[in-house]
Amino acid sequence: MEKLKERMDAFSDAVIAIIITIMVLELLIPKHDLFSEYMQFGKAVGIFFY
Repeated sequence: MEKLKERMDAFSDAVIAIIITIMVLELLIPKHDLFSEYMQFGKAVGIFFY
């Protein structure tokens, strides 16, 4: 039973890591040095911490 718990923990960690990776790949880096683009980038990053 303990081994099953360890496997489930490892599986859930892997699923969370994959989800976070996909979310980060969706971020668009600001292309121009404009404050509005950095604000939009900040909002996109903030969504992941909400």
